[in-house]
Parts: sequence; structure tokens; C-alpha cells
Amino acid sequence: MYNPHMLAEYVEQLCDTFRDAICVTDREGIVTLVNKRHAELTGIAREKMMGSRIQDMVQNGIFDVVLNPRIVETGQKVSSVQNLYNGRTLLLDGHPVKDATGKVAYVVTVIRDITALTELREEITAQRELLETFQNLSSEGASGNQYPRVVQSPVMQRLYAEASAIAETDATVLLLGETGVGKDVVARHIHRNSLRAEAPFIKVDCGSIPENLIETELFGYVPGSFSGASKHGKAGLVEAASSGTLFLDEIGELPMTMQSRLLRVLQDWEVLRVGATVPKKVDVRVVAATNKELEREVAKGTFRSDLYYRLKVAVLNIPPLRSRRVDILPLAQSFLTFYGKKYRKSVNLSDEAKQVLQNHTWPGNVRELENLVQGLVVTCKHGLVGVRDLAGIRPLPACETSEGQYALPSIEGRSLKSIMKEVETAVIEKGMQRYGSISELSRHFQMDRSTIFRKVKEIEAIKQG
Repeated sequence: MYNPHMLAEYVEQLCDTFRDAICVTDREGIVTLVNKRHAELTGIAREKMMGSRIQDMVQNGIFDVVLNPRIVETGQKVSSVQNLYNGRTLLLDGHPVKDATGKVAYVVTVIRDITALTELREEITAQRELLETFQNLSSEGASGNQYPRVVQSPVMQRLYAEASAIAETDATVLLLGETGVGKDVVARHIHRNSLRAEAPFIKVDCGSIPENLIETELFGYVPGSFSGASKHGKAGLVEAASSGTLFLDEIGELPMTMQSRLLRVLQDWEVLRVGATVPKKVDVRVVAATNKELEREVAKGTFRSDLYYRLKVAVLNIPPLRSRRVDILPLAQSFLTFYGKKYRKSVNLSDEAKQVLQNHTWPGNVRELENLVQGLVVTCKHGLVGVRDLAGIRPLPACETSEGQYALPSIEGRSLKSIMKEVETAVIEKGMQRYGSISELSRHFQMDRSTIFRKVKEIEAIKQG
């Protein structure tokens, strides 16, 4: 015989089977039920949520949106976006549950992780590009001038997801990162995913053009501007990129006089050729890149502050290869396939060689890896790369990091528990410095987000106490 009270005993377990997060509050905003997925998304343990007033959690900065009061007042479904303290973005759908009199008794909020959906979409796109590129490389008509983009690591998946979102706008973009991290590749990705994808992509290497030529190269000249000039004049690279994207690589090397000229382009979207008196309107999207700390260059007086702030609209920091080690071997394999096709050779990596590549510090980042693999394909005679073929590559010693030697804590007169607690605290603090969020740290440490959240809060409490 049907008994509704039997089902009530299993409500919590039933909710734990849902892929979306569930939060149930009463009409006063008191949390009466949350499922397991809610704790995973927010990093807040179920025990801490239960009995809490949701409005108080907004006041404490844990959440920035609360749906309960609006739904109780209107009796209608409400949707909103929630930005969490850990950097994730959630979609909230709040539904009223009414009593026999028609009043709202409970509010059921269904929560979906927009960040995860965006990352998944980017991962699928990257894998499709990888497959298509491999197919092109294996076909007779392959041009041979492209290799696959590899974004296996979560940090690069998020970066490319953000780049794709920025690409849909016309905002000026500033790409920051060490030499060889792939700023050029990200710039081209932004162009390909923009409304200007069918228009030109013009790259300018600001550090390689001689200073006495950079003005005419960038801005062009009118007939008769100087001896030896074309009698017809010449359009500069800024004009050539009109309706498309202008990629200014190593913009930190641009001379101060040219910085002033570029500032006019960004302010008025006008270009004045050398020798001209009337400016010409241009419709161009600017993407700039540098391995310099521009704020430091501004303080030194070698980079204009007004130009810096014009460029600093949408900023993307591209991490070094050593900070995304999961990408190393997929990148190496993609380069092996690319250059193997180009030079008509079949070359593979031994397990020992893979280990060496995985543990190398890669000061030259992706460019260093690409050049190394290209050289291996050219010089390898037996088809299998071994450790001997990697003579110039050495793994980072296990006892060292880029910051130097790690010192063990003092053990004199201390219990093993207290020593291990100190080590754990140091590792978590170091992890937060490197990865920047509890969510990212939990991925790298392969621990539940709520556990990491609790440990971080314990460390903060000890420091404040």
C-alpha cells in the first residue's frame, strides 16, 4: 500500500542523486535541505548550511545573490546568476512550493555550474580542432603550416574559454606571459572566434622592426614623404588590418614616440600617415602582448601610463608550461606528428624520454618544447627518442622548486602530528599562492573542495587568532 511518509525518509538520498545542486529554504530563508552536489560546488559543508539563514550568508560575503525573499513575496519562479568567492559562476533557478492557502512555504533552488559548462564546451572545441588538424596533416593537401592547439590542463581550458568570450566583443586585449608561452596562438584564437574572423590578422613584432622604420611600417606614408619612398605612397600595417585584428607582439619594446602615435589610434581610431595632414579612420581590433611587467615599465618612465591603461581593458595571463605540466606530453606528441609529417619521418618517445620531458623546467616554455621536438625529428635515426637523445634536458631535482631548496620544519621536541600539520599548512598556503582558488587547488591536490575549504579556513583562523 502506498505510504507517502516512507518516501520522506529517503528525500536526502534522492536529492544526492541529482547532477545539479539543490538548496531548499523555508519562507524565512532558513536552509532545510541541501544535497551533496551543493557542497561540491560551493565548498561549504552540508552541516554548515543546514539551519543557516541564507540572507546572513549574503551579508557575510559567501554569496552575492539570494532568491528567497523575491520568490516568497511574488510567488513566482526567479532566475539569477551567482558569483562565488572561489571564482565560479552559477546559474540559480528558484521555484516556489506553496501550502494549501497559496502562500509560499518553501523555496527550491536548482543550481548549475556555468563555469564547468563553459570549460566543457572549450574542451570539446579544442579536441575537435585537434582531430581536424590531425586529419589535415595526414591528407595530401595539408598546407603544413599549422599544428594542433593543446589545452588539456584546467587552467588553459579556462583561459581559452575566457578568450572565446572576449573574442565576441571588440575590446582591446592585453596578453601577458613569459617568452614562448604561446601568446601568438591565443591572439589568433581570439581573431578566429571573433566577428572579424574573415578579415585580415596582421602581426607586428614591435621588437624586431628597426626604430627608424617602425613609424612607416605601422602608419605608412604619403607620396613624396622622403627620398626613396614609393611615388604612390604606402599603407601601414594598422591600415592593412582595418576591419580585422592588429596583433602587436612585444609591445613593451615599442619606442616612446611610437607609443604616442599608437595611443591616438586607440583613442580616436584614426591613423595619420607620415607626411599626411589629414588622418584616416580605421576600424581595427587591437590585441597586444608582452613578456614585460608594464606597470614596472610605467614606473621607470619607459612606457606611457595612458597607453598602458588603454591597453588594459581585457587582460589574459598565460601561464608558463611548468605550471601546466599536464599539457607537456600532449604538446610534444602534437609536435612529433606535425614535424613527422613535414619531414616524412616516424618518431616516437620512449617512456624514459617522456619522463624527462615531463620533469623538465622548460624556461623557454612551448617554444622551447617545439624547437626541441623539431630537432629530435630531424636528427633521430632509429625512430625512438631515448634519454641519450635529450642530452640538454635535465629534470628538476625532487628537493628543489623554482623558489629554491625546501627546508624541513624543526623536529626537536615535537610530535609527528604537529610536524605534519606544519608541513600541510605550508603546502596549502603554497598551493593557494600558485593556483589562486580553492576550486583549482582541490583539482590539483585531488581532494574534495569542502575539505580544502575547511583547511584553508582553519589556517586563516589560526593566523587571525
